[in-house]
Amino acid sequence: DRLGPPLDILLDSLNCTAFSVQWRMPKQHASTVTGYTVFYSEVKDDKAVKQLSHDVPLNLDMVSMGQLEGQAIFEVVIGDVKPGTPHRVSVGAYGWAGKGRPSMPRDVTTLSQDKCMPPAPPYQPQIVVVSDSEVALSWKPGVSEGSSPIQYYTVEFMRQVCQPDLDSNWTVIRDQIQMESMVLKGLLPNTKYRFAVRAANSYGSSPASAPSDIIQTFSSEELGSGSYGHRYITDTVTDDDDGFDIDDSDYDIYIEELRPLPAIKGGNRKFLVETKVTPGSSSRLLSRVLTTTSEPTTSTPTTTRPATTARATTAWAARRGGMSSATRLFDLSCDEAICSADSFCVNDYDRGGSRCHCNLGKGGEMCAEDIIIQYPQFSGYSYITFEPLRNSYQTFQITLEFRAESEDGLLLYCGESEHGRGDFMSLAIIRRSIQFRFNCGTGVAVITSENKIKLGNWHSVMLFRDGMNGWLRMDNDAPVTGKSQGQYSKITFRTPFYVGGAPSVYWLVRAAGTNRGFQGCVQSLSVNGKIIDMRPWPLGKALSGADVGECSSGICDEASCINSGTCTASKADSYICLCPLGFKGHHCEEALTLAIPQFNESLRSFASTPWPLEPQNYLSFMEFEMTFRPDLETGVLLYSYDTDSKDFLSINMVAGYVEFRFDCGSGTAVIRSEEPVSLGEWHELRVSRTAKNGILQVDKQKPVEGMAEGAFTQIKCSSEIFIGGVPSYDAVKKNSGILRPFSGSIQKVCTQRNTLE
Repeated sequence: DRLGPPLDILLDSLNCTAFSVQWRMPKQHASTVTGYTVFYSEVKDDKAVKQLSHDVPLNLDMVSMGQLEGQAIFEVVIGDVKPGTPHRVSVGAYGWAGKGRPSMPRDVTTLSQDKCMPPAPPYQPQIVVVSDSEVALSWKPGVSEGSSPIQYYTVEFMRQVCQPDLDSNWTVIRDQIQMESMVLKGLLPNTKYRFAVRAANSYGSSPASAPSDIIQTFSSEELGSGSYGHRYITDTVTDDDDGFDIDDSDYDIYIEELRPLPAIKGGNRKFLVETKVTPGSSSRLLSRVLTTTSEPTTSTPTTTRPATTARATTAWAARRGGMSSATRLFDLSCDEAICSADSFCVNDYDRGGSRCHCNLGKGGEMCAEDIIIQYPQFSGYSYITFEPLRNSYQTFQITLEFRAESEDGLLLYCGESEHGRGDFMSLAIIRRSIQFRFNCGTGVAVITSENKIKLGNWHSVMLFRDGMNGWLRMDNDAPVTGKSQGQYSKITFRTPFYVGGAPSVYWLVRAAGTNRGFQGCVQSLSVNGKIIDMRPWPLGKALSGADVGECSSGICDEASCINSGTCTASKADSYICLCPLGFKGHHCEEALTLAIPQFNESLRSFASTPWPLEPQNYLSFMEFEMTFRPDLETGVLLYSYDTDSKDFLSINMVAGYVEFRFDCGSGTAVIRSEEPVSLGEWHELRVSRTAKNGILQVDKQKPVEGMAEGAFTQIKCSSEIFIGGVPSYDAVKKNSGILRPFSGSIQKVCTQRNTLE
């Protein structure tokens, strides 16, 4: 028999240029239908003209798994049509036996142009200078949000180019900012700036706000830093279409979002998490299937849309207390849902109801609990953002160590747009295979691992790209190679570097091959040979995120450190006991008589001792002598500081050299040995400071002298003297140069002829 039409057809005008078509598959067609075709045409003088069509093929995996029997609801969004125009629509099935009978035509009319207005310009932004390279911006939405809720803001600025005038061109920061306040980083010191803001909804962007007052960033000298370091670069050209002539992938100006768009109670303004039709987009049609499965199913161009709760999220959150619970409020919209100040509400148009997304570092049902993040844990709705990939438009190398709990999920993404259009790179798990994709603008390279991952096991992945060529290596397998299409060999990176998912992961299915976030833990990440500290800024490099937990949470609950030992996580799923002086062993169970103290970076060893004399004896003069034998090239030898000022002194090994640093409160002195020291051998070290002048000598090397900047000449150290390490590497002074513990032996430490015990 010829296939009959689908059931329960519903039409709905979404906006001025799009309408949706929804239908249900008859149960008897589950085994014979392979897809549907939507026929639509404009109606003039009650006659249909110029019929168009759009095919919606079934996902064959769903057919074989029996997920479509009487439960599949299809929805298609038809875009790029005229405003205020009636359209006639019918739907027909097709299958192995041919095309079926289409449904009776139905009419739907898109909204008129006056109902598709962009927002009014925001009010004048307010600016506060934070440092020599940072400003905080805040603004309020304009008098009208237009015909649909505001989705994001964009910021642009003018910069002082030559004294005393500002540049005549506005530079646009291309990030889509889903906040009404932010911190902008990477600015030039002692430079004047002026800012403006635009609001955007699904119908377009507003005019620019009134420009802010002109502000000037602090100079480096005002902050006592002595030097600024890397000079940041911006691009004032805003209309480069191909992204290759100008490498704006390496923007050094970036944002830290502070506060999300709020859900206004009693009002009609909400924050939309997705736009069904994007003006100016080359992608005009969106298809998706609604089923009763409990999780999203990866497919393209048709994706599943569950009609029940995502139980996997709750189970994952309950596994460990450190999970940032992505609480679902299924029966409430964001107008009624209550999220804490450390979270933001998003209406879940994909599954109904809403969700409280906890900001990075927050968790619990109301996102009110503090979570210390070192080894991030992802729930499938989570993500962390870092700065866009820098100096990577031509080549990059990334290494990632992870443990997955689901067969599909996005691990990494960075690209030209949030929705996967244009240039991009991605790393994803697809049916337990690792897939590395990249696009230089003229075709996608897809490189898939030969072996599959094992859920619950740790895996290491290294991916490398040079121009159009790339390779992927999982664990100790042989590398798999691939090549992108076309002639372009550069990638423009404008979005943040996303780890574990992305806010727009739903739209990345065509680019990345999956529309799911990652479920599992990430233990380490390095980019171009540099280890990325995944802790939230300013302790680490993570700028923002949502619903991120800590994988090592609870790891010390079952630890049995004795003799006053302290448990701390050494990896995402293991711990070590930090033993007090005189004990060693996995649980500090062995007594130890110290003759020559041995320090171990992996054990985070350190010793502390009070100053032999009162602090006033060291204000203007101090000297140290030390005998040490290093096993590694980098580590802290000695450190002391003042809790109430910038004063500190530190002696470090840095890449094999010895560094003596001190700050009298007005600028840091950095004195480095001329030659590196050899590992595994004993060395004699002498340092001294008189006022703001310092001297460093290692063995028989030539003494090296240096001077701190500024007018201050005294140092007060209220803390103890820490040797071989410190209790907290997050709390050290900014310019101390302390990175990690010392590994090796320290035989003797003397200060002003007093031996430290």
